[in-house]
Amino acid sequence: MGFLNKKPIIKTEGFHPIDLNEDNVQAIFKRCLAKEGEDFYNVQVVGSELSKNPSDIVRLSGEKMEKNDQNIRYLLGQLKTIHLPDVKAITLQEGFFRYDNHVWTKDFNFLFQLYALALGCAYFRGFSQTKDGNITSLIDYNRCTPTLSPKDPAFPAWWEQHKAEWEA
Repeated sequence: MGFLNKKPIIKTEGFHPIDLNEDNVQAIFKRCLAKEGEDFYNVQVVGSELSKNPSDIVRLSGEKMEKNDQNIRYLLGQLKTIHLPDVKAITLQEGFFRYDNHVWTKDFNFLFQLYALALGCAYFRGFSQTKDGNITSLIDYNRCTPTLSPKDPAFPAWWEQHKAEWEA
């Protein structure tokens, strides 16, 4: 008597929360890049103040951005600033910190990828430079809400309360 060597069927339907980290940001960013012949729109994250090359413009696929919208919003929700009450803008430096005060990246490239995704999905309303030289972006708090990492010990209880919002 032999056994069939079948892999178990894993449900992939529905939304699955992901951790804010370099690998996840880069994977979604690469997934959203427009390929030759696809409809796209240009996103320039900040320009000459921060970019090594001021002409760097990212071409993002509107269709791919729409498909990844929930993942992008979920990652942004793990930024520290999103968890603070009454904050309407995020500075460049604040983008390195998750809600639990851990640094999720020290690399500007990953931060820029996250910001490009945020701008592409209209969670950020563009960047500006303040009088003291800080670069800030206005956050659309109607669309960007606090989330927790699935690795957070508080996640299971939080997810039970918020699951319906993400699986709708």
